[in-house]
Amino acid sequence: MAAMSAAVVFALAGCTVDNSRLDEAQAPAAITVGSGESAESQVVSGIYAEILRGTGSPVEEAAPVTRAEYVEELGTADTTLVPDFTGQLLHFFQPDSTLTDPDEVFEELNRSLPEGFSVSDYSDAELKTEADTTAENVVPLMRSGVLTEDQVKALNVVAGELTSADLASMAERVRRGETDPKRAANEWLAAR
Repeated sequence: MAAMSAAVVFALAGCTVDNSRLDEAQAPAAITVGSGESAESQVVSGIYAEILRGTGSPVEEAAPVTRAEYVEELGTADTTLVPDFTGQLLHFFQPDSTLTDPDEVFEELNRSLPEGFSVSDYSDAELKTEADTTAENVVPLMRSGVLTEDQVKALNVVAGELTSADLASMAERVRRGETDPKRAANEWLAAR
């Protein structure tokens, strides 16, 4: 019996445990936050990125691209989420929509999203344009099931606190070269 125990101990001593799989399972998933080309999108992207860093996840920020490009990147899982505007997104996925009410636009947007895409709560902050009467509320466009419930709740700070005046002011300062999107985002968050 002692010889058998010694053989088992000797055999186990030669074994190593691969902890890399355990570490991967415990490590938070990396998140890539994308951005559109507008100053508004870049500022909100910076806000989302900092909020998600605060949840303990590693976050990468992608370079600004067109809506068609970041929708494709979301579809291929190269990007996790991108800030956008409800009316523009609805027209992208459903060009013939004539809805203008914020709640109706949001509901129809939810129905129009491709499989694997979702949006969280929209903000009262709107992109103001002279020509567009459609609701253009800030909303995160995301890959479904990637963010945790806590991360989605953290993003709702934007929905609850970002105002149209905040958004317009930050974007204008970025356009004038007085600040950059990341600094504007950090200043907004620091004031919360």
